[in-house]
Amino acid sequence: MSDSLAQRVLIIGPSNIGDAILIHDVIAAVHHRFPDAHLALVVGTRATAFFAHDPRIQSLVDADAYSSVWGRLRLLRALWRYHPHIVVDLRHTIYPLLLNPWGAWRYVRQPPKTITHMRDRHFWKLRAQVPGLGEEEPQGELWLSPEDVGHVDGLWHRWQLEKHHPLVVICPGARSHLKRWTTEGFARVADRLIGEAQAQVVFSGEPDEEPVIESIIDAMTHPARSTVGLTTIRQLGALMRRAQLVITNDSASLHLASAVHVPTVAIFGPTDAAKYGPTSRVRRIVRRQLFCAPCEQALCRFNHECMRFISADEVFIAAQELLSKGTRRTE
Repeated sequence: MSDSLAQRVLIIGPSNIGDAILIHDVIAAVHHRFPDAHLALVVGTRATAFFAHDPRIQSLVDADAYSSVWGRLRLLRALWRYHPHIVVDLRHTIYPLLLNPWGAWRYVRQPPKTITHMRDRHFWKLRAQVPGLGEEEPQGELWLSPEDVGHVDGLWHRWQLEKHHPLVVICPGARSHLKRWTTEGFARVADRLIGEAQAQVVFSGEPDEEPVIESIIDAMTHPARSTVGLTTIRQLGALMRRAQLVITNDSASLHLASAVHVPTVAIFGPTDAAKYGPTSRVRRIVRRQLFCAPCEQALCRFNHECMRFISADEVFIAAQELLSKGTRRTE
């Protein structure tokens, strides 16, 4: 389709925020190719907070508000009336088949198994569904508003962070408790980073992860700061962009760190790093090679050894290696 004919573009994206961050390259590629098109994005409730007020997106639809049978029919009617010229379905729904039955074969195809990472699989679907779009490698920039950046400026001055000491952001939470490394491990690594690398450590997490972060800080001998309740997901991205290093479990924070291209140490256990690992140019994955890992199961059949057996020394050494290669980020 000619660029001038693509007046309305519909993207159907994932529900949760971690997977939604992984599609930011797709949105950047679509906007780059069709800068004047009206772009509608359908994602889950948690993901809408990440894309809210993004100037590249003209309509943001909360798919979870249409989760019932009648809700899905109402959403289909709304999408039909929208009459998109291009549909990109990253969620494998039935909507494209009903909106564009003549091109249904494009939406039935799935990426080959040789493409493992979810970020790359999303981009493969974009190429398959919109021929001629996305031929280049995915490298979109995460959109951050001036307000997001200004808010982080305020925190930086409030905390009196030093420009000449590395900033390390640690994200010890995850939606699944099985993906969380130990409290003791995070506390030991943070203490060593402060004591041996003269780092400034800031912990980050969602409000329900505050007890986890407080228990880590209480177990430390050095003081550290917490952003819980002080930042949105995009403001956390603005903070990460100033950091020399992010240490995180497999979580939305991991994908956010990759989206702002910050060096990352990712701690993996039950999930597969080949599918969800960091994509930052400078990265380390710390995991324990066990016969049962990655199991990708919601419940552990054993005793969570894949996370418990990861030592603080392993994580600290990986962090120290990346800090020794890094440069001060001042943007």
